[in-house]
Amino acid sequence: MSRHVPSGLAALGLALAFVSSGCSGNAGLADFPVGASRTEILEAHGPPAQRQVLAKRSEAVWGPIEDFWQSVPMGSPVEIWTYPVEGGSVELYFVGDSDAVQGKGFAPEGAVFEGSR
Repeated sequence: MSRHVPSGLAALGLALAFVSSGCSGNAGLADFPVGASRTEILEAHGPPAQRQVLAKRSEAVWGPIEDFWQSVPMGSPVEIWTYPVEGGSVELYFVGDSDAVQGKGFAPEGAVFEGSR
């Protein structure tokens, strides 16, 4: 799975790193509970289709992480694991060195999020 990174993200001050890997299953949003450990997620769903790391450098961001973003301390790294599900994809958010899912978001299939408002 590849992902377009809008050039506007640089304007928001986000540092990005992408790593692609495999995934398994046809789960739904409810199958990814907040509070689950990395190990629990990996055992239940396999490796994510994509891993991404953002460092919060701005208050504004677009995408499934929008609602969760306000709870992230400025400067903190957020590791995002993406899994395909029926109708789109689920993003799981790990802040700092957290072992547990601290938030999640849903991106509908075909959604395009631009990097600037």
